[in-house]
Amino acid sequence: MFSLPISPINKNGLIDIFETLAQFPNTIMQIKSGDYTVDAHSLIGVFSLDINKPIELLLAEEPDEEFKNAIARFTPAIA
Repeated sequence: MFSLPISPINKNGLIDIFETLAQFPNTIMQIKSGDYTVDAHSLIGVFSLDINKPIELLLAEEPDEEFKNAIARFTPAIA
């Protein structure tokens, strides 16, 4: 499992994150916030998250450069 911290500024930031992740429909991913983990392709799931808690993007494997570039604006730093 590969994990990346992501940081939405507000609920509109969640829309941007969701729309970006939707560009990768074949990538298995989840978003975790606190004790809750939701399917990253589920709009209702993504909007149920508490943006006041740290949010992590969980992937089955390390993402490729195209994916990293697409989400770079939402991540504090990608190693």
